[in-house]
Amino acid sequence: MAKFPSKEWVDEAVRLTNEDPECAMAGKGWKGDFGAVVEAEPGKLAKAFVVHVVPGDCRIEKARVLADPDDLDELEPVYLARAPYSVWKQLLKGTLDPVEAVLKRRISMKGDLQPLIERMKYKGIADRVFAQLQTQFIDEP
Repeated sequence: MAKFPSKEWVDEAVRLTNEDPECAMAGKGWKGDFGAVVEAEPGKLAKAFVVHVVPGDCRIEKARVLADPDDLDELEPVYLARAPYSVWKQLLKGTLDPVEAVLKRRISMKGDLQPLIERMKYKGIADRVFAQLQTQFIDEP
């Protein structure tokens, strides 16, 4: 069981995403990389966790964990999502809708949201991946 957040968790999420039958359709013609910051929260996550994801043609080509949120400044990802650990945890558990989280500014999103909105019909990929991904949250025993 992979701990969230960790490199092992990211690697497993990428593997499951790339194996999903809809992944190729969802990624076709996609342009732009992603940065994600899981912000630290006292008593839950001591240090921010940062990931840079590079989609390729119809799959995730590369995902790497970075040491610091400032490392994303050099990479200038097309999309950047930031939220506290507890918000990411709710998203992963399926208790918070991602669109609602963005609209209510629980997640800070930078980048052109239109292409993301157009691909919401593929939201089932994330739901399936997170359902398959056995996750142990770092703040739970």
